[in-house]
Amino acid sequence: MKIKIAPAFFAAAWSKTLVIGGKSEKIEAHPSATKLLKNKNTLKCGAVLISSHSFLTAAHCLQNTNLEAITGSGSEGEEKYEISSKKQIKHPNYSSVYFTNDIAVLNVSKTISFSKFTFPAIIPNHAPVDKAPSTVCGWGSTTYPEENYPLDLQCADNYILDNANCRSYYGGDIRPGMVCAMSNTFHEDACTGDSGGPLFDWFSYDSSSSEEATEEVVGLVSWGNGCGTHPGFSFISNRYSFILRL
Repeated sequence: MKIKIAPAFFAAAWSKTLVIGGKSEKIEAHPSATKLLKNKNTLKCGAVLISSHSFLTAAHCLQNTNLEAITGSGSEGEEKYEISSKKQIKHPNYSSVYFTNDIAVLNVSKTISFSKFTFPAIIPNHAPVDKAPSTVCGWGSTTYPEENYPLDLQCADNYILDNANCRSYYGGDIRPGMVCAMSNTFHEDACTGDSGGPLFDWFSYDSSSSEEATEEVVGLVSWGNGCGTHPGFSFISNRYSFILRL
């Protein structure tokens, strides 16, 4: 799976739709991971659950159409939530040209029930640490340029790359609020269909325990160059105040 640049809460960056080089994971391992569908059966993007009524995704995933969020995907706890276009709120300073502030909040009227299959991620109020281990997850294509979409959640491990080093790949395209992540070989990455999905910097999961996983989401898949060839980007942490206002 490939990770791209994310908007900082850091939001991560890529316009990617798949996880390449990753592995299948039980939804219990990352119960905040959420699938977004358009027309009720077509993968649109990924998202991450942050409360009993809200999800985060990339702003570029929204096109003024209704969406359906799938929590606990593929498990006995799978649930579906309708999200009208009126409940989809982009960051007011989102730029579709530079992919800055590529983050949006999705709200639902129905209360989301928590379980080991569905549980919100923690949003840290600090920036990701350089070289910290991270994980990107999604249901995007697992091949590139051909597209093959998995039924199961795919996740790939990588690490946070500070913006100074990331600029050696992307130059001035790396802007404040973006978070970069990569693997040692580039072979694990996010790609088509993974946009809006979570970049986690830490999680705790014990398959023998009935307790839910706890994890921090430091970015959202936003944009990047190709799949499995360059670092990717995301956003979240410095967008913390925007999230709290909604």
